Amino acid sequence: MDPNEIFEYVTEGMKWLAIGGGTYLSAMGGLSAIERLFSERINSQEDLDRIAGEEAKKLGMNKPFNAKFHSSFAGSAPKLEDGTYEINIGGFAARRSLVRHELYHIHRGHSDALKDRQNDFINTLDFLFRCEPQAIAYQVFRLKL
Repeated sequence: MDPNEIFEYVTEGMKWLAIGGGTYLSAMGGLSAIERLFSERINSQEDLDRIAGEEAKKLGMNKPFNAKFHSSFAGSAPKLEDGTYEINIGGFAARRSLVRHELYHIHRGHSDALKDRQNDFINTLDFLFRCEPQAIAYQVFRLKL
């Protein structure tokens, strides 16, 4: 097999991998967005505290966390230096479904795994192709993967 032929096979494989990966991520993002449209809106810190408590109980979560409401867009679940967790919710994404999504990240330890690895590229791939789909599956279908 000559090098040009090998290069053509590799190029074709990379093209289909990019198309497949993009389609997969778009489908997962679309599912998440559709669920968010029909989910209960959060308008204040009191709403967020109530909803976060309800969703944590449904999930059976026992890790301590603080919920923070923001006026601008926010949607994250970082692990803090003191070992506790925080969910940040706000803006147009302030919905019950996003709280459910972020709590699942904490429950499954996704926030911990990001701190353990030093390689940002591997972290990004792991997050996009393992952590995010699991959280979206719980957010949309209530599946605990």
